[in-house]
Amino acid sequence: CRKCYGWDFSTRKEIELGVPVGIVAAQSIGEPGTQLTLRTFHTGGTASSGGDITQGLPRVEELFEARQKPKGEAVISEIGGSIEIRIIDGVRHVFVTDRKLIDDAYEVPEGWTVKVTDGYQAEVGEVLAEGDEEVITARHSGRVVLNNGLKVVWENREEHDYEIPAGMRLVVSEGDEIRAGDRLTEGSKNPHRILEIQGRDAVTAYLLREVQNVYQPQGQNINDKHFEVIIRKMLSRVVVTTPGDTDMLPGELVEATDFQEKNEEVTEEGGQPATARPVLLGISKASLETDSFLSASSFQHTIRVLAGAAIAGKEDDLVGLKENVIIGKLIPAGTGFKVASDEEEIEEDVDLVDIDPTKMLIDDNTDPAILDALTEAAAEAKRAELERRSSEADSYADLDE
Repeated sequence: CRKCYGWDFSTRKEIELGVPVGIVAAQSIGEPGTQLTLRTFHTGGTASSGGDITQGLPRVEELFEARQKPKGEAVISEIGGSIEIRIIDGVRHVFVTDRKLIDDAYEVPEGWTVKVTDGYQAEVGEVLAEGDEEVITARHSGRVVLNNGLKVVWENREEHDYEIPAGMRLVVSEGDEIRAGDRLTEGSKNPHRILEIQGRDAVTAYLLREVQNVYQPQGQNINDKHFEVIIRKMLSRVVVTTPGDTDMLPGELVEATDFQEKNEEVTEEGGQPATARPVLLGISKASLETDSFLSASSFQHTIRVLAGAAIAGKEDDLVGLKENVIIGKLIPAGTGFKVASDEEEIEEDVDLVDIDPTKMLIDDNTDPAILDALTEAAAEAKRAELERRSSEADSYADLDE
């Protein structure tokens, strides 16, 4: 929305509806990259203090294309905890152990007898308290605490083993405390793994930081919002895991907004909503996954896209820029952008007069009065066009003088 985007830097005012912020973002990112590449060639390929940009631009491509296996991928931990390094059969292994103390509270009714003492080590299923005909048993093994009620404190232990490939340098040491998503070795993080472990906000921050690290050392200050517009599009879809009572299929790739709307409709009707997981798409894949087959076919894999659209009997609603340019219509941006309110939906141009199309055929039986009216209307239109052209010619003549 306008509030999310903020200022339009060209006007120093709040962004207007209909401004193609995606195109502005792409140009803002691509044009400085071109300049930097040219500057590198002109200086003979010498590396500046910020590093050679020709090494950085492939990194930008790698990030925006969301490669499944980035170059020099680091091993990252799925859980937080303490580090233990072992050598097993000549191979380094890093064990990450997460220990959490959990309190199990038990409500003991008045008049019941507590059968354990403070500090007692209870086993699973052991009787903790008993009444006349019922008993309370321990759900987990742990230490009994009789302070403000009856509790059993137990340790939840989770351990993950990571095999470190030969030649990779560790960035952690024995006994270090790490968090989920932290690197264990040198290298760049896989953004897909960050999304899986830490979530959408973490991968957005990572991509933004990594791309800016390429441009900023070269003196190119690009506003974060341009990168955020692109990253938002990369994260705009989800993969359906369970369809519930919706018409979606498991594994289907859908827009997050469409997914939410369908779930709301099903929930209102008392049905079971679907579940999904977020997915990160590269900019090329995101362009091909658009709902417009005209837009997708103009980008890549033209034959495959058009054949698939024909087989599926798809319709193109022509809501984007590229598809309207292809068929020669006014693009829905800038002055061509229309806002539909909740009460009034935008409709296509309709005839102002309700006319029966079967009576509009001109043949030998057409009423002469209708033919005269049509001839007069055509002549009037031609006169108006000639007057317009004459007026334009006079204006140009005045300018020449």
